[in-house]
This record gives sequence, structure tokens and C-alpha cells, in this order.
Amino acid sequence: MIEISMENKIEQASIQHVEVFFNKAYLQIKAMSTDPNQELMYAFYVYKTGEVDAIEKSAYKKFDTHQLEIKAPGEYRVKVFAKNKNTGKVMTQSSKTVQYTMIKDY
Repeated sequence: MIEISMENKIEQASIQHVEVFFNKAYLQIKAMSTDPNQELMYAFYVYKTGEVDAIEKSAYKKFDTHQLEIKAPGEYRVKVFAKNKNTGKVMTQSSKTVQYTMIKDY
């Protein structure tokens, strides 16, 4: 007879989806976790197409949303880091690319 131990098998939450959209000149970001009851801390890195480094890096915080004012047209994407407060395990998920255009009145 073979015994299989299930102790210490804790289901880890993961980032299910990263939603990004513009509200006027603000890039709005929302990370959705597979288990909203787990204690996660979130950090958000914003990238602009054509630039190597992130244009914005937030510190870890308990909120799963972030907002950033965008001042230049272009394509943007976000990489979200979610750290479990209890285990220290970090998960990442990237968003789709979104386009920001500015319309000027003449």
C-alpha cells in the first residue's frame, strides 16, 4: 500500500488577468487574482514601446490597482508582480499593449 501525503500542499494564488485601459490621460491598471482572499502585495512596472527600461516602477502595495498619468502618445504595457505576504513567492503577469493618442484642437 502506498500512502500519499497531502500536508503542506497549499494552493497558490496566481494573477489571472491584467486589465489596462485609458481614462482621459490616465493609464488605469487592475490585476485580478485567482484567489482574492490570499494576502498579496502588488507592484506595477509600466513600459512604453521603443524604450528598454520601465518608465514607471511602483513599490509593492496592498492594492491591486494602479494609475499613472501618461504625457506622451505611444503604446504601453504593464507587468504586474504579486508577492504572497506569507510565503514571499512572487508571480508575474503582463498586460496586452494599449495605444494612447493625443488629439489637439487647432
